[in-house]
Order: sequence, then C-alpha cells, then structure tokens
Amino acid sequence: MTNIELVRFAESKIGTAYVYGMKGTVMTQANYNYLKNKYGKFVWNSDEKKVGQVCVDCSGLISWATGINRNSDGYFKTAVEKHPISTISKAPIGAAVWQDKHIGIYIGNGEYIAADGSAYGVRRNSLLKASFTHWLILKDITYITEQGDDEVVEKSKIIVEGQEIPVERILKDGSNYIKATDFSTAMGLEIGHEGNVAAFGTETSKIEVDGKEVTVKRLLIGGRNYIRLNDVADALGYRLTNQGNMAILEKK
Repeated sequence: MTNIELVRFAESKIGTAYVYGMKGTVMTQANYNYLKNKYGKFVWNSDEKKVGQVCVDCSGLISWATGINRNSDGYFKTAVEKHPISTISKAPIGAAVWQDKHIGIYIGNGEYIAADGSAYGVRRNSLLKASFTHWLILKDITYITEQGDDEVVEKSKIIVEGQEIPVERILKDGSNYIKATDFSTAMGLEIGHEGNVAAFGTETSKIEVDGKEVTVKRLLIGGRNYIRLNDVADALGYRLTNQGNMAILEKK
C-alpha cells in the first residue's frame, strides 16, 4: 500500500465508531464483553451501544488498511524513520503522527486523520489541537510522491551563485516550481509559516521572505508547497536563466 492510498483509505473511514481493541470489523456483543474484560477502563461502558457497528481503534485504522496488525507502540518500534513533530512540514502525506499510546495519519495542511477515541471516532483534525510528539515513516507503507494530471515532482538541482543545490521541483507551463523548504535552504533565507504549512493561500499567494512580503504563484502537492522560482528570484534581485533542466540564479 502507498502513502497516498493510505490517506484515501483513512478519508473513506471518517465517521467510523471507535472502540479500543477493534480493528475494523463489526463488533458483536461477545467482542464487547471480551474487550471490556481484557482492557477494562479503556473500553467505555457506553461503547456497548456500538454493538452491531463497524468499530476500530487508532492503530487498528492503519492495520485495517494494510492487513498487518500492529499496536501504536509496534508502529513506533518498527518505523523506518522517526522525527520530532516540530518538523512535520517535511513529512510526506501518509506519514504516521504518534504519541505514547496513540497514532494517526498525516494528510497534509497541518491535519491528520485518526480514530481519536470513543467520544470522536475516526475524524479529521488539526495537529494544533493534538499532542503528537513524533512523525514516522512506516515500514508497512510505500512512500511515493503524489502527482497531478500534469504535475510531476522530480529531483533536480538549481545553481545559486555557482553552487549546485539539490531540490524537488515541478515543471508546469514552462515554469519551475521549487519546494519551499528546499528554496529557503538554498538561499539561506527564512520563509514565513502559519502553523505547519508555509503561508500560502490560493494559486496566487503571498509569502514572507526574510521579513519581505512577496507575491508568488504556488502549487500544493501532497501537503507540500512549491513556489514559482522566477517570482521569488525577481523579488530578491536574482537573474534566472535555464541550462537544460537546471535553473541558474545569479545576482543582478
């Protein structure tokens, strides 16, 4: 299963009831009695009203998608990569968001989907309203880059004052769109953020670069922002030329 398929699966399960210990099947009375006896207070008395419904818990949502059963601690222990939640802007969609005894699925734009407890069920929520401590690249998921109809993300390089710097880019309508975090690293600049996503609004948007407001065109692919290179180059006083597939920035 890919990360994009995982996100789509999770979106399709929003509204599913939560019961601790369930993994995406119809809960019978016998299931409820067994789980209540085994897990005690983690299974609410009111959960008995959910008998006859499909129910799932937080780790069960991912296990339901992959067919591989792990609990939240198991996902953490087997993760291919583990990163602090403060770096979530670098995470691909479909990364897991994790805290002790709880796990969800990052869907981009500072949001996640999780089976968030008996009071909520499976829901979409803001990371700002949660207490996750890490994001994870999961062993059971194949991570790919999402593509639009004519938007392909590729590994490339730009040359800034003679120095080659690796970036992710999209070539659209003859223009280079560079991943915002790659651009800020290449230029040694700070790009303003709101929450966990660079502060862009619609297709034509504004960003703050080292305190300067710049109007740009941008693309949002897989929860990541790609900014049109010639917009920021002009604003920062750089001349932009192209050498084959490589963009070259030089001070005017």
